[in-house]
Amino acid sequence: MSIVPLDKATICGPLAQRDAALDALQRFGRLHLINLNDATTPKRGDSLKSADARTALKHLQSCPLRRRAPQRCRNFDFRRVVAKALKNKRQHEALVDERDEVAKAIEIATPWGEFRQPKKGEFGSARLWFYVVPRRDADRVRQSAVPCQIVAVDPTALYCVVVAAEEPTPRPGERVELDRRPLSELAARREEIDDALEDLHWERVALTRWIPRLKRSLDAADDAAARAWAERLALSEPELFAIQAWVPQAARDELEEVTRGLGLALKLAPPDPADEPPTLLDNPDRVAGAEGAVTFYITPAYRAWDPTPVMFVSFSLFFGMILADAGYGLVLAAALGLFWRRLGATRKGAQFRTLLATIVGATIVFGSMTGSYFGLAPRPDSTLGRLRVLDFAARGQMMGLSILIGVGHLSLANLVTAWRARHSLRALGSIGWVLMMIGALMAAAELLATPWGATVAPWGKGLVVLGVAAVLLFSSDRPLKAARLRDWLGRVVDGVSALTGITKLFGDVLSYLRLFALGLASGQLAVTFNELASHMAEKRGLGLLLASVILIAGHGINLALGLMGGVVHGLRLNCIEFFNWSLTEEGRPFEPYQKKVRQ
Repeated sequence: MSIVPLDKATICGPLAQRDAALDALQRFGRLHLINLNDATTPKRGDSLKSADARTALKHLQSCPLRRRAPQRCRNFDFRRVVAKALKNKRQHEALVDERDEVAKAIEIATPWGEFRQPKKGEFGSARLWFYVVPRRDADRVRQSAVPCQIVAVDPTALYCVVVAAEEPTPRPGERVELDRRPLSELAARREEIDDALEDLHWERVALTRWIPRLKRSLDAADDAAARAWAERLALSEPELFAIQAWVPQAARDELEEVTRGLGLALKLAPPDPADEPPTLLDNPDRVAGAEGAVTFYITPAYRAWDPTPVMFVSFSLFFGMILADAGYGLVLAAALGLFWRRLGATRKGAQFRTLLATIVGATIVFGSMTGSYFGLAPRPDSTLGRLRVLDFAARGQMMGLSILIGVGHLSLANLVTAWRARHSLRALGSIGWVLMMIGALMAAAELLATPWGATVAPWGKGLVVLGVAAVLLFSSDRPLKAARLRDWLGRVVDGVSALTGITKLFGDVLSYLRLFALGLASGQLAVTFNELASHMAEKRGLGLLLASVILIAGHGINLALGLMGGVVHGLRLNCIEFFNWSLTEEGRPFEPYQKKVRQ
C-alpha cells in the first residue's frame, strides 16, 4: 500500500506562543490542519491573493521572448509592474481586435477601390447601396430600372452601386456594407496598429525581467493567506491555544523536535475508527507518474488502497493495444527523446517521463507483436516478421485476447476487494465474482470450438455455479447465526440483490472489446492511407507529391486519433470498469500547510 499512514497531532501552548507556533509549523510543511472551531472547515483564504497580479504574471510568462532577470534590484515596485502588465495586456487585446476589424474592412473594400462614401444629404434623399452580383445575373443588372453602376468585375462577380432613396426590391445581389473610411485610410490605420503592437511587444519583453520577483511576491501573498487560514482553524482561549492536524508517521520525530524547541505540548495518536483522515499518496518514482491519472478521477479513501501501480501497468498496456503500431511508437519515442531532459528537470516531470517511456515501449512491443509498422507488415521470413504472433485479421483471436484481458483486470479488482475484506465472510462474495468470470470464460471455450473447450467447459460451469452461490450467500454484512432464520433470509435477499450485478459484470467485460476494435480501426486506417498513396504514386510526377501528402497527413491524423483513443479509453477502462469493482470509497487529498517562499 502506498497510502501514507497518518497520526493525529494535537499541539497546545500559551496563547502568546501561537503566532510563533503557526510560523514554525508552516515552515515544517507536513501538516494537514483540522478545524477546531466549528463543524465547517473554512476554505483556504483567497483574500490576500491578487487575481489581477496572477493575470499579469500569466501575460508575461506567455511572452515568447524574455529579458534576463536582474540579480540585484532595489527599485522593484510590485503594484507598478502589475499595473503596467495589465495595461499592456488590455491595449494589446484591443489593438488585435481592431486590427482584425480593419483587415476585414480592407478585404471587403478592396474590389471597390479607393472610395470615400458621400456625406449624409449630399445626394439629397438618395443614398448608395452596394451589391455583389454573380456574373450569371449580369444582364439583369444592366436592364435594371434603378440607377446602377458596375464599378468592378472579377471572374465570379460584378460589384455594383445603386443610387436610390430606398433599397431596391428585389435586391440585385448580396448587399455589403463598406467602411466609411476609404481604402487608403484603412491601410494607414492597419500600419499604425502594427507599429503600436510592436511597441507593446517590446514593452512586454522589458517587463518579463520582473517575472521571478512577481512570482515570489505572489508566493509570499499565498503564504500570508495560508497563515491567516491556519489561524482561523486554531482554537484560541484567553490564555491557551490548540492546533490539531494530521501528520505522516514518518515525520513524528521531526514534529516533536519542532514543538520541543517552542516549549509546546504535543500529543500523537493513531486515527480513531470514526475519523476520516485525508489521503497522502507516496509511490516509488518508477510508478508515481500514474498518480495523476488516479486522482483526477477519484482520491482513494484513507482506509482504501492505492491503485497507482495497477494503473501504471494497465494504462500503458491498454494504450499500446489501442495504438497498435510499432512505427507510431517509434515516432513517439523520438518525440519523447526531444523532451527527455526538459521533463527530467523536476521530480514530477521525471516521474511522468517514466510513464511516457513505458507507454511508448508498450506501443512498440504490441505493434511488433501484431506486425504493423505504419500499416505495413514485414515479410514472414524476416527478423521483424518472426516477432509477429498476433493478427488483427484473426478477429476471433483478438476478441478472445481482449476478453481475457478484461476478465483478468476485473478479477484483480475483485481479489483486491476480497483481500481488503479478508477478516469478513464478505470476501467470499468478491471471490465468487472471480469464479463466475473465470468459469464463464472456460464454458465459452466449448462454444468457440477450441481444441480444449470440451475438457474445461464442465469445470467452468461448476465454477459459475460455485461463484453464484458465493455471491448469493456472502454479499451481505448481516451477522451469520445458524439459529436465526431471519438472518439467513436477509442474507439471501441481499445476495439476490447483489446478483443483479451480473448484467453489469457482463457489460464491463465486453467493454474491453474496445481494445480490439480501436486497434483494428487504427490498423485499417493506416493500411487505407498506404493504399491511397500507392495508387497516387503510380501516376508519377504530381502523383508522387500527392502521395507524400497523403502519407504524412493520413498517418498524422491516424496517430492523433490513436493518441486520443489511447488516453480516453485507456483511462475509462481503469477509472470506470476497474475502479467500480475495487475502489468505491472516495477520500479527500492531503493539503499540507506549508510555505512557498523559503528564506
